[in-house]
Amino acid sequence: MTTTRPLTSNGHGWAAALALAACFEPARAADTTALRPQPAEAERAADRGLQWLEQAQQPDGSWGSGPFRGSAAVTAQVVMGMIATGSTPASGRHAAVVARGVDYLRGCAGADGLIAGNEQAAHGPMYAHAFATTALAEAYGESDDVDGQARILVAARGLIDRTQNDEGGWRYQARRQDADLSVTAAMLVATRALHDSGFEVSADVVARAGDFLTGLQNDDGGFRYLAAAGPSGSPRTAAALFALLVADRDDDDEAISRGFAWLDGHPIDLDSGDGYALYGLSYEAAARWRWQGRRADDDGWRSWHAGVAARLIAAQREDGSWPDPSCPEYGTAAAVAILAMPQGLVPLFQPDSGDRSDRRR
Repeated sequence: MTTTRPLTSNGHGWAAALALAACFEPARAADTTALRPQPAEAERAADRGLQWLEQAQQPDGSWGSGPFRGSAAVTAQVVMGMIATGSTPASGRHAAVVARGVDYLRGCAGADGLIAGNEQAAHGPMYAHAFATTALAEAYGESDDVDGQARILVAARGLIDRTQNDEGGWRYQARRQDADLSVTAAMLVATRALHDSGFEVSADVVARAGDFLTGLQNDDGGFRYLAAAGPSGSPRTAAALFALLVADRDDDDEAISRGFAWLDGHPIDLDSGDGYALYGLSYEAAARWRWQGRRADDDGWRSWHAGVAARLIAAQREDGSWPDPSCPEYGTAAAVAILAMPQGLVPLFQPDSGDRSDRRR
C-alpha cells in the first residue's frame, strides 16, 4: 500500500467529523426583502423536493432516469442532498431512503476500487467514482457495516492515488492520461471527505491536484476547463473554488479571492439551458458558505443565498422537482442541498475544527 500521512496544509490539520455535527453553530437566518423568500419558504421548498426524490428512488435504491438510470453520480448527489437536510442512513426523516441509496453505491464498488453505476460503460466513470466516494465517506459514521464500508473507501482511495496523471489531475477514465478541471475538483473534494472521516490521504496527491487547478486560472480570475488556453466558465470556477478551499490552500488566498471576484461579475444563470447551472450553483453555495458563511457578521453570504433561494423557489415545479436538462433527480438534489446549506449539517462544508489521530489504513 502506498505510504500516506495525515494531510496538512501550511501546518494546519484538516477537520475531522464522523457524523452530522450538531455542535456546529448555524449561520443566522438570511435577511429578507419582498423579493426574497422567508427561511420557512426555503424549508418548504426543500421538503417538497425531498418528497419528490423519495418517490423517484428506483427499486434497487438508485436515482436517475433515462440515460442516467442507475447512475452512481446522481445517486451520490441525492444522498448528499438528504444528508444536508439532516437524514443519514441511521437517523432522520428519510433514513431508510438514504440507507438504500448508500447500499446501492456500495454495490457499485468493483474489485479494482472503482465505484460506478451505469457510468462503468460510459465516457465518465470517474465522475461517479468521485461523487460516490464523497457520499460514502460522509455517510461512513452512521453505516451499519463500518468495516465493509471502510474497505470500499480504502480501495476507492487507492484508485484515486494510482490514476492521478503527471500534471496532478484526473479525467473521465480510470487511467493516468489527460486531466480536466471538473473531475479533478471532484477528486479533491473526495479526498477531503475521506480525510474528514478518518482515512489517511496522500499529502502529495492533494498538493499536486491543487497545483493543477490553480494552473487553470485565467488572467481574468476565472477558471478554464483544460490546461490548454480556453475561456473562463462560471460553473467550473465555482467547482475549482470549492475544491481549493477544502484542500486548505492557504497560500492561494489571492487566487481564491480573484476567483470569487470573477464569479461575482459572472453569476450562474438558472435559465442558461446548458445543463450545468445547478451543478455550478451547488458548488458555489458550498464554496461561499465555507469562505464567508460562517462569519456571523458577513452580510454577503446571507444576501447571496437569499437571492439564490428566491430564484430556486420560483423555478420549482408543481410536483416538487426542479428542471434539469440532463437529469431532474440530480438537479432536484442539488437545489435541495443549496437551500439547506445554512443549516450547516454536512461535515464536509465546515471550517477546520481539529484533527484526528485514528487514521484508517
